[in-house]
Amino acid sequence: MRRLTWRRVFLLLIVALLLAISLFIPHAGSWLVVTDPLIHAEVAVVLSGLPTSRAFAARDLYRQGLVEEIWVIPEPVTKVEGEMVTDKIFDELVRANLVNPSTTQWAQRILVSMGIPEDKIVVLPKPAHGTISEAYEVRDAFNGRLPKRLVIITSKSASRRAQMIFRRVFQHDGVEVLSYPTPYDPFEAIRWWSRPRNALTVVTEYEKLLVNILTLTIGSARR
Repeated sequence: MRRLTWRRVFLLLIVALLLAISLFIPHAGSWLVVTDPLIHAEVAVVLSGLPTSRAFAARDLYRQGLVEEIWVIPEPVTKVEGEMVTDKIFDELVRANLVNPSTTQWAQRILVSMGIPEDKIVVLPKPAHGTISEAYEVRDAFNGRLPKRLVIITSKSASRRAQMIFRRVFQHDGVEVLSYPTPYDPFEAIRWWSRPRNALTVVTEYEKLLVNILTLTIGSARR
């Protein structure tokens, strides 16, 4: 009798879980997108990955007087035409004069060309590998002179994850972290499953979210 009762409880839990998942799936894309109400912040941080659309968003915030400075996290120097290449291949491309390792960051070039004063643009010293590393790079770059508030600019689908990570990293510093996903990102959260590109983005983002949560939880986030 007891075994039968536990079996029923287990089946009910399974049914409840499946029902919850089925109700959540249509909103899975929208849940990833977090846009905080914006108020004046000392710094807007352009996360690496999609520098063009994110730089445009940073430009808008500066023009609106919502941020004082724009910080750019460098793209990895081994990224060529959007593709990650090995150090060996990159060195050969440099020797062939096909790439210039000292080229100004694309996001920085966009911002300057659109009238953002160069002294209001800060390019961090080195690239970061992953959003967790980016958060620590930004925190270190303040050298203890932490702002009251900062805005992180990323893609729509990565905005909740980035917000979670930066808030976790700055949680004991009294820094308010605001999320501003670039409006120039073509990602469509509604009916995300209807387009293969959006579907892949959502699935990949949940994988990253899980990995980042585990990484932060076990305390091995810092490089």
